[in-house]
Amino acid sequence: MTLLIIGAGRMGIRHCIGALQVREIFKICICDINDPSLYNAKQQLSSDANYNKLIFCKTDEVKGHFDFVIIASTADSRIATCRLVLNFSPSQILIEKPLGQSLEEVKNIIDFLSNENVNVSVNLNMRMYPFIKRLKSDLTTLPQFKIINSINYQGGTLGIGANGIHYLDILFFLFGASRAEVAAGEIDSELIPSGRGEQFADFGGWACFKFYDDSNNFIGRSLFSLSATSTVFGGWEIIGTHGRIRINELEGERINILRKAESTLPINRYAGDYLRADIGKIESPFLGDLTKEWISGIIEKGENNLPLLHDTLKVHELLFQWLALSKTYKEKFPIT
Repeated sequence: MTLLIIGAGRMGIRHCIGALQVREIFKICICDINDPSLYNAKQQLSSDANYNKLIFCKTDEVKGHFDFVIIASTADSRIATCRLVLNFSPSQILIEKPLGQSLEEVKNIIDFLSNENVNVSVNLNMRMYPFIKRLKSDLTTLPQFKIINSINYQGGTLGIGANGIHYLDILFFLFGASRAEVAAGEIDSELIPSGRGEQFADFGGWACFKFYDDSNNFIGRSLFSLSATSTVFGGWEIIGTHGRIRINELEGERINILRKAESTLPINRYAGDYLRADIGKIESPFLGDLTKEWISGIIEKGENNLPLLHDTLKVHELLFQWLALSKTYKEKFPIT
């Protein structure tokens, strides 16, 4: 099988490292519009044992058929990139997040690809993290979390568009929600600079989100903050009926603070019958490993571990509802 990666920047290289480990992929073409990016990609990948699988070329020089296509280029020209990709007749397309720089662009991409005979996924890959899967299972089975009151996050300059959308997707995933809204919030006036170039930037801000199920019943809320003026990576805090879970990804730590499952104390006896904190280790996988898992899952089992294009509309709607609180930008945002 063959793979085309559009975009030879940091994300494209990471995808390539993972794809090179897939035995069934015998040819990978990595392309870009810029020669310096291609040269850097060659240098970064030159020591890989499977380097002979690689072909490097300019984007307008790509020819032939590819079974898989990964779009790792910037979000400012996604429709044009999608048109180009369809010329290669892929059966699977993976698009980096966010899909576009505005909600209108996102909807246009979904509409454009909806009638094409191709499976399109979005790289909201935190759902594939082992510690996130375990967390989802625990929140479903632990009696202390019969009701999840809130799932909260506080951190620094991760960027609402670049990385915050991952966390918004995880909120939908953990709550099992069908819809969400911004109950209150702000966008920081300061912009977060982007390594992609001066034409790109990202945003910090805070919000209170409310989540709802299929019947429009309220499930829970999230207090969320990404500051444009802080270098702190941040962490999670999940509050249930009789328990709290803290997660620090950077330090690789999860702390469970739970009331005894058999406790009969009333709800107003806060902190009563709580067990000693249980501290465990977690690990965030490399992006390349997740790319390998995604490709291998489709080839070997016919299973797609990433959300499909149309399923991510609700996440993008929440993202742009939050970003629209900006006093400077209203419809289109310079996010990558």
